[in-house]
Amino acid sequence: MLDTKFSCLLRGIVGVIFGFLALMIPEQVILTFSGFFLIIIGLAIAVLLFLAITGRSDESMMWFGLSAILLVIAILSFVFADVVGFLFILILAGIAAYNGLFDITLALTHPKSKYIIIPAMVISAAALLSIFYLYIPTFPQHLAISIVGTLAFTFGLFSIGMGYFMPAGADDEEVTPKTANRTFRWPDNKKR
Repeated sequence: MLDTKFSCLLRGIVGVIFGFLALMIPEQVILTFSGFFLIIIGLAIAVLLFLAITGRSDESMMWFGLSAILLVIAILSFVFADVVGFLFILILAGIAAYNGLFDITLALTHPKSKYIIIPAMVISAAALLSIFYLYIPTFPQHLAISIVGTLAFTFGLFSIGMGYFMPAGADDEEVTPKTANRTFRWPDNKKR
């Protein structure tokens, strides 16, 4: 399992790269992810057909049916390529939102800086959205992928910053409950 520091750095680098590519070449990013979708569908059809051929006779009909359903999905994705591209944009928006929420929950664990990091993340995302809208010419034409790219870029920068400034081994420490060294005793009453 990856430690939190390396995980933040890795997610941040991927977010910055994807955000930069989505802002600079949005059409190619949509086409690339549509191509990945078709490759995944093709591999799934091949695996299901292999299972249908090598499986028992009572199970092979189910595998053939599933491969036929995936074939119909692949054909529909050729016909409605924009819908598939938009679905991938929604998936990427979900991933970017998850990364942002993970960064916010990680920022809440830093008691001294949590009131600085979270507003800075929100303000910088809004500022970058407005700056990119004004100065990147393809931003209004590809609004959905551009917004997702901006958020991925912003959250990626904050993930890199949180991973860089996180102390080494911060997630390896065990939390031990604090107990009293001795129990309280009432003073003995010597008058009896």
